[in-house]
Amino acid sequence: MYDLTAQERSITFIVSADDDVPPVWIDRMQFDKVISNLLSNAFKFCDDAGEINIHLSQSHDRKARSSLRDFVQISITDTGIGLQKDTLKHLFDRFYQGTTDNISHVEGTGIGLNLCKMIVDMHHGIIMGENRSDGITGSIFTIRLPLGNSHLSLDEIDNQTEMSIGTKLSVGRRTSSTFNILVVDDDEEIPQFINQELGKYYHFTMSRNGKEGIHELLANNYNLVISDVMMPEIDGFTMLRMIRTNGNLNHIPVILLTSKNDIGNRLEGLKHGADAYLTKPFSIDELHATIDNLIKSRQMLHGKYSGKQTSNEQINDIEVKGNDEQLMERVVDNINKHISDSDFTIETLCSEVGISRANLHRKMKSIAGITANDLMRNIRMEQAGRLLVENKVNITQIAYSVGYASQTYFSTAFKKYYGISPTEFIEKHNVEIAQQENES
Repeated sequence: MYDLTAQERSITFIVSADDDVPPVWIDRMQFDKVISNLLSNAFKFCDDAGEINIHLSQSHDRKARSSLRDFVQISITDTGIGLQKDTLKHLFDRFYQGTTDNISHVEGTGIGLNLCKMIVDMHHGIIMGENRSDGITGSIFTIRLPLGNSHLSLDEIDNQTEMSIGTKLSVGRRTSSTFNILVVDDDEEIPQFINQELGKYYHFTMSRNGKEGIHELLANNYNLVISDVMMPEIDGFTMLRMIRTNGNLNHIPVILLTSKNDIGNRLEGLKHGADAYLTKPFSIDELHATIDNLIKSRQMLHGKYSGKQTSNEQINDIEVKGNDEQLMERVVDNINKHISDSDFTIETLCSEVGISRANLHRKMKSIAGITANDLMRNIRMEQAGRLLVENKVNITQIAYSVGYASQTYFSTAFKKYYGISPTEFIEKHNVEIAQQENES
């Protein structure tokens, strides 16, 4: 028997087991979440001097499906307020919050019990919740897990969980995705739920508040942030403002999650630069689509600024939109403005834009996926290709017009970019035009 004191409350915690209870095959890291969630609920709804019992036993049910005829049973019984009748049939539904929460003035997310059921199902077991029938007020949650491992596939037996609380999240499955997403929420159920549903698509990391979140963002590279609004130390709005005003972070898309549904909070989030705003309970499909759209938009931005436009496109016609793009607009405008100046260097560009070379390099790699030198070269080469196609001036004049004082140096750079020399580029274009005319 152990006395656990939390927030000036003393609750008696008793663990017992029948003799010779056999081991069962479980993913311990995952199953810890089940026990943790059930105990957390029991603590929430127990009064002072309440009692929580965990009992392990082995039993047999000849009416159950074959894998569960012989099972180990875990029962968690409490002396809390019990479960409301209208709650029982929805107990394990995602985001369902029964009237129990209102009675005890304890807020919940409606995710914990759903996560428990998902993990128990993954173990081919069952979980049930009901009120006590021994005349004492309270609830009892029962888990049954099959004995042995004949019900498991080889993949399930070999699979190892790689989750560390508060750091990388995993559900025992590996993703080929290279996208890293930071989930910032003081309620661990939310990140666990998101990871459980979308962990096969992205790599998730968890921080418990905005202070931890900013530290993590500055220390590592992330493609996107999902953050709660109401958190201790630094809330979601404050963290968002810190991200948007930090030159090293303001390119990262941010999705805000909140239980607040009024227009004022939405406007505040959007005003400070949130890319999306979802209200709890949120649809996991909507969250998935929102993440995909934001990441795809970022990828399109990479392509847009990598200089891979078609050769007949005006470089200085690029339209710049989005949170990061004021910087990119200044960079592109200055490169186009000085495109014929062979003395225009990255140092000059940094001075014109008002940013250090190190920060410009970091931002360019984050936004466009290339260096500022590569961007300058790409824009010059695309402009050169357009001028060659127009065939209004000779190659030497084109070299000077795009900032190359040496035609030899220009021809070398051009061939490295296009794979053919300027003369071959013109010949290829003429052949293509002739073919198009013949076909028409």
